[in-house]
Amino acid sequence: MTTRYNTESKVEAYFREKNYLSQHNESHWKIPTIIVDNYVELGQITALRFLEWVLLNPGGVVALPTGKTPEFFIKWMEHYLNNWKHEAEKGLLARLGFDPNKKPDFSSLYFFQLDEFFPISPDHERSFHYFVKNYYIDGFGFDPAKTHMIDTFNLDPETRKILNDKKTLQEIFNNEPVDLDLRSEKPTDEKILLRKKAIEAYDEFCRAYEEKIRSLGGIGFFLGGIGPDGHIAFNIKGSSHFSPTRLTNINYETQAAAASDLGGIELVKKKAVITMGLETITYNPDTVAIIIAAGQAKSGIVANAIEQEPSLQYPGTSLQQLSNSRFFITESATQELTTSHATTKKLYKKGITSRHLIDNLVVQGANHSGLSLPHAMSGQNGKEQADSWKLAEELTGRSSSELQEKTYNQLIDKIESGLKTPENQSILHTAPHHDDIELAYFPFLHHLVRSTANSNHFVYCTSGYTAVTNFYVEESLNDLSRFLKEGRIQSLYGFDKLKDINLGQHDITGYLRGISKQSPEEQKLHKSARLVRRLINEKGVQSYQDLGEVLEEIRIMLSKLEPGRKVPEIIQNVKSWLREFEAELVWAHFGINKDQVHHLRLGFYSDDIFPQYPNYELDVKPLLDLFEERRPSIITLALDPEGSGPDTHYKTLIALSEAIDEYVKNHPDLNLRIWGYRNVWSRFTPIEADRIIPVSLNSFATLHNMFNNCFVSQKSASFPSYELNGTFSELAQKIWVEQHNQITHLVGQDYFYKNPNPMLRRAFGAIYLKDMSYNEFSQHIKDVRRLLKAKEELETRAE
Repeated sequence: MTTRYNTESKVEAYFREKNYLSQHNESHWKIPTIIVDNYVELGQITALRFLEWVLLNPGGVVALPTGKTPEFFIKWMEHYLNNWKHEAEKGLLARLGFDPNKKPDFSSLYFFQLDEFFPISPDHERSFHYFVKNYYIDGFGFDPAKTHMIDTFNLDPETRKILNDKKTLQEIFNNEPVDLDLRSEKPTDEKILLRKKAIEAYDEFCRAYEEKIRSLGGIGFFLGGIGPDGHIAFNIKGSSHFSPTRLTNINYETQAAAASDLGGIELVKKKAVITMGLETITYNPDTVAIIIAAGQAKSGIVANAIEQEPSLQYPGTSLQQLSNSRFFITESATQELTTSHATTKKLYKKGITSRHLIDNLVVQGANHSGLSLPHAMSGQNGKEQADSWKLAEELTGRSSSELQEKTYNQLIDKIESGLKTPENQSILHTAPHHDDIELAYFPFLHHLVRSTANSNHFVYCTSGYTAVTNFYVEESLNDLSRFLKEGRIQSLYGFDKLKDINLGQHDITGYLRGISKQSPEEQKLHKSARLVRRLINEKGVQSYQDLGEVLEEIRIMLSKLEPGRKVPEIIQNVKSWLREFEAELVWAHFGINKDQVHHLRLGFYSDDIFPQYPNYELDVKPLLDLFEERRPSIITLALDPEGSGPDTHYKTLIALSEAIDEYVKNHPDLNLRIWGYRNVWSRFTPIEADRIIPVSLNSFATLHNMFNNCFVSQKSASFPSYELNGTFSELAQKIWVEQHNQITHLVGQDYFYKNPNPMLRRAFGAIYLKDMSYNEFSQHIKDVRRLLKAKEELETRAE
């Protein structure tokens, strides 16, 4: 029997009126969608909708998300709960009709945890159990007695009796892979029998969990994110729409997304998960089920969930059966939603379409027809592309051939621009992480650094330690310990020379010599020498004996540390030193010394679940000081859009944009150019790019050689992209090849392979860059400025 819930919403009506597309949801959108400006506002609408539902449905059943997705939902909830009376008398709560004397009572609600890794300790900082307790029970005031948690670590007394009095799942699985096929296999020994029984015990737990939810009438309010493969909770693509709460496996895409939380994909692959099923979520027909999504990277999976017919390949389509399911998304997440021609015309007339709309329609026509633009201009028009070109004609009053020629000429200009190398420039290449520049435009750097007329400096904004596994640190420390015992470190330079951090170029030269000699042992020796320099300077080590003791102390500390947990400062530092050394090795290939490589370690960077936003003194000022010291005329930066890739990229962009604002203010006559790049986390379209740089097969080989020799901590791809089960250099090549295919299709293969320029004839890849003036850059990142304003308004209200 299901519970009837009150699903009225003034909140949705208010936010729907703020956005034209939200007001006029397309008929082919099978789930109503409300669009907001950015993920601060996304958190606000979600918090208000939940508060509204709680007040209308005392005693209801709720399920809320964990991880990074609900950051601003939680911050807005905290704000409204801490300032209820004021906001309900004078703020937005008052406009929406909330009663200042009727504050939501969460103690009446039943809370069910959505999902959990199996196994994981509930006190692990990245367990969902820990998140729920910290943010929802302690933060919102849910009644622990009515809160149903998923503990996949500690065994209750009854289960212990079945499992030979074992107290935890850790004792049973012992960090080995969870094999769910044991359900149907005959155990071959006592260890396997225990694992089979443990799986069966948790299968029974899942059945009872599901039964409890249904006995309370089913979920009344469900809030969740959507994963890179479209998963809802841990219901990956292929999950039945009639699936209940269950113990199951996850796919590669979901494992990759979880890798940074649990210390590497190697560890995630060993785990199973417990998750509410899709039918668990949709059991009650009155369920308010809201999916929140921010950023361009989510636009494709959002479009599939909203526009596709119900399909096992798109878990979000299961929510189409609920009359009160909703998608709350940011403007940038609408990029792949299709709009009717009638709506597009209205948007164009109102001036609220992308400035690239017409060129995109031209490209769309070429892609649909399979014709290059030269062929299309010659009149070989197919039926499919005629619709998009006809729309472009109606919007502009210009002929298709005229529009095609304009787009074609723009693309040719971009390719020719990519062939030109700037001269007499001071170039400051900036990156959030230590491989971002390399994975974005490494082949172009071959040309930039060859010119002695250019000055090139490389700036790494964060320490990058979260990208280094504990296993790699352990391996590096073991190598160092061995070299010390063998006396090889001592005989390499002598303690006084190792004490001098300014002699660090010797370590780089020695490592590169090891590469040339194909000697991994020599490479490890010089990497160890760099660690010794750092330890001597950071820890005040006075002798080799002291060094051995400090090293052993760190190794013991590391051995007791569970992967994925927050790490002590000294281990953070070791990871940072390893990453910084790797980056210095890259540029030494080009003869660039370490004094041209700057490691800023900006303060906002951390391994917290919700890292802080950039602070002026800790994050903006160090960048500005470096700008003033180096006086760059070109600054490169990662221009990832909101919600795409690691949030470090977007937060670094925030810090850089503020520093650039001040730098330009200090030097108003400076003709500053800003090159925006994207790499393995997001893409420019050919229309968005300003420079299209050809990439040869030789450049691919050089990239892989560099990556495998220098970025040794990344060779095992412990924190990979969900798009490719391999190293980032392989993914970069895949992207560049795809981009080259886009361009050759649009301008025609003859342009490349019959071109007199050998750089174009030999090209099999293409890099896209944005080349902007300061004013163009400011216009491009207006969404960053709006987000910061929204965040500042939230913080000001909370004060």
